[in-house]
Amino acid sequence: MEKMMKKVFICFIVSAVFIFTSCAEIITVIDVKGSDLENLNAEGTKDTILIIDTRPYTEYKNGHLPNAINIPKNEINTRVNEFEDWKEKPIYVYADTDDDSFEAAKIFVEAGCKIIYNAEGIKQYSYKTIKYDCMRGVVFEQKINSPNIIIIDCRTKQAYDMGHILGAISIPSIPIAEFEKNIANLPKDKKLFLYCNVGSASARAALTLSEAGFKEIYNTIDGVREYPFNLIQEETPPDKRK
Repeated sequence: MEKMMKKVFICFIVSAVFIFTSCAEIITVIDVKGSDLENLNAEGTKDTILIIDTRPYTEYKNGHLPNAINIPKNEINTRVNEFEDWKEKPIYVYADTDDDSFEAAKIFVEAGCKIIYNAEGIKQYSYKTIKYDCMRGVVFEQKINSPNIIIIDCRTKQAYDMGHILGAISIPSIPIAEFEKNIANLPKDKKLFLYCNVGSASARAALTLSEAGFKEIYNTIDGVREYPFNLIQEETPPDKRK
């Protein structure tokens, strides 16, 4: 993995822009081709890079990169808590065009981020996109306190029994045929919040739900092994589920 990252870094360093911060520090924003970002994202690098879609939420909702969270350019300074722990790690930003996301990149630099990559935009490269929301654990934890939602634990039933988020129901994402059968009776007028161990099983489940016609799907890219969710062991009674 380390060798792969070095190769990717060398490839990306073709074009870069230097930004001087208010503290007189020089931060380099490196331009990235859409194909390079897409290939990197497909390598299972969710734990080593953070992809941020800086477009308005309505545009993000219509289709965005897998694993990409949404922080619109005009909200960056008020949502620092969503990337506070990532300021020293690689952040990839994109928007409609790389000119648009470069403006966002400058704001991230001023917010203290040290490693910023600026990718080709949605209108410049034909990315493969998804239509369910991706969010970090800190945001997921806040949103699951809302009414009229369903929290789905996509891990095995055994893992669920050992500890799960309060209010969650168990619908394992595998085998897929069983998962498809179990989601058939889920109401489509409620928001579905999905989680698993590391965000990958729930991502597959979210894609299946999206293809089945569900619209309000929210997946945390940080699983229970990666974010300190408060887990309980008691199974949630039907009358206590959200």
